[in-house]
Amino acid sequence: MTDNSHPRLRELHAQRESALRTWLVVNAALLGAIERLGQLRAAKAEALKARGISAHQLAQFRRWEQGAAKPTEYRTLASYAQHRHIIAPIDRRWDGVITTAQVEVDRATTDLAVATADLLSTMHAALASELTGLSVRRLSTIVRAVANTHSAPTTRTVQRP
Repeated sequence: MTDNSHPRLRELHAQRESALRTWLVVNAALLGAIERLGQLRAAKAEALKARGISAHQLAQFRRWEQGAAKPTEYRTLASYAQHRHIIAPIDRRWDGVITTAQVEVDRATTDLAVATADLLSTMHAALASELTGLSVRRLSTIVRAVANTHSAPTTRTVQRP
């Protein structure tokens, strides 16, 4: 196809190459964002562990913070207060950057979905599947999700009496 001198075929070939390059770049960006988010979450977990907070203690603290019945026994209340003084500063330190990283992942996921839809607009699903390593079913799911979230808003005319 690249040796064909027909202008329309050359144009289609260029569109396919461009769509694939874009998809590869956006996919790499998503993988990088996911890796960064994982590293930040691991660092926060390590900070909690270094301060002596176990996963069980953290889970119990989170349940209490989310409205579960707070402890009534003095030892448990003291432990809760001690954990609050340890966990709250760690949350303040890490939650902002983790939220920012999650936004980056969400944005990159949307960008990849749009790039996937663009890729499929230039080639058959079987070829896109082979080039991206995604199944045809997964590609179709992505395209449907993009169509649902990026569809043009419908406008209704309201007649007033």
